[in-house]
Amino acid sequence: MGVTVGDIVSYIENWAPLSYAEDYDRPGLELGHTDAPVRIIVLSVDASQKAVDFAVSHRADLLLVHHPLFFHPLSNGSDRDLTGRRVLKLAENHIALYAAHTNLDSCPGGNNDHACSLLGLEKVEAVAGEGEKACLRIGRLPQARGLCFRDFARLTRVRFGLSFLKMFGDPDKMIRTVALCTGSGMEFAPLAVSKGADVLVTGDITYHRAEEALAEGLCLIDAGHYETDALSLEWVKGHLEDFVQSRQESVAIITAPLEAPGQMITKD
Repeated sequence: MGVTVGDIVSYIENWAPLSYAEDYDRPGLELGHTDAPVRIIVLSVDASQKAVDFAVSHRADLLLVHHPLFFHPLSNGSDRDLTGRRVLKLAENHIALYAAHTNLDSCPGGNNDHACSLLGLEKVEAVAGEGEKACLRIGRLPQARGLCFRDFARLTRVRFGLSFLKMFGDPDKMIRTVALCTGSGMEFAPLAVSKGADVLVTGDITYHRAEEALAEGLCLIDAGHYETDALSLEWVKGHLEDFVQSRQESVAIITAPLEAPGQMITKD
C-alpha cells in the first residue's frame, strides 16, 4: 500500500497531539495532499530557503519541520514574497510541509523530556502556569550534593553537543533542581523560581529578563533557541524509522544540515 502523508501525520499526532500546542501556535499539516505517497522525508528545524532547496535537491515528498512556516497567516503567495517563494517551490515540486512545534515540546516523551534525559535529570515533572500548557520541566540532578553551576554548565554544553553556551549567575552556586524549556522559555522564569529551581536552561535569554531572574536567585543557561530545538531531530528521525519499519515500507529519512542563523566569534 505504501506510506502516505496522511499516515505520517496520523502517526506524529498520535504521540504529539495538537492539543498539547500553545494557543498561539499553528502546528500541523501546512501544505500538501494527505493521500500523496511518501518515499523520502527531510527533517529540519525551519522551512528556511536552504531547507526547502535541500528537500527539492533530494526529491523529498515531505518536509517535516519544528517551526511552522505559516506562524502568521500567509498574506502573499507570490514570488515577490519571502514565504510565498518557499511555498511556491514546495508546491511546484510536490513536497508536503508539516510542522510539529510546541505540541512536540510539551507532549510526554517530547523534546523537553528528551533534553532532560540528556542531562540525566531524575524525578522530572511537567509544570504549567495558569492558562498555559506544560512546556516547563522540573527535575533533580542525580548527584546527592548537586553540581556547582560552572560544572553543570559544562555538562549541559557537552550533553547537548554545543560548541558554546552562555551562563548567568554565580559559577560556584550549587545546582540541585533544574528547570528546562527548549526553544524560548524565559517567560517561565517566575514559575521556575516558584518551584524551587536553582537554574533555568532555555534559549533567547535577554538582558533585562536575565537581570530579573538573577535578582530572584535563579541561575540561567542560554543553550540557544535553535540549538535546543535541533535536539529533537535525531529522536524524531528514530520514531519515524520505527514506524516505517513496522509498516515494512521503504522510506528514506534524511536530516537537513544543521545551520544556526548566527555564529560566535571568539578571540584569536
